[in-house]
Amino acid sequence: MAKASLEVPFMGISGRIDHDSETYYCTRLGENVVSHYPKHKDPKKITARQKARYSVFRQAVAEADRLLNDPQTAAGWQTKFNEQKQTSKKPYRLLRNYVIATITKQNEENQQ
Repeated sequence: MAKASLEVPFMGISGRIDHDSETYYCTRLGENVVSHYPKHKDPKKITARQKARYSVFRQAVAEADRLLNDPQTAAGWQTKFNEQKQTSKKPYRLLRNYVIATITKQNEENQQ
């Protein structure tokens, strides 16, 4: 991914310019970025293990959203989130991501 300074007619552009292009343009964190267009996997080639991981992640996202909508449980998760920021070398930046990762790890451990 490369940062790009685009000229006036292309400043607000995002996406691909044409269907044959392998690059796309977008704005991330206020900077214009040029990158390769992501290649999506053929759904026929997804393995059973990948489907299981997708399912676990999908359930974790739904559970995290449900937990964070309740103010009391969200406050409990916020204290855990603040503690991990102080003790971890690479802490999560967003509370939602921290909750999803924690729930995913718990679900994977329960399945094994």
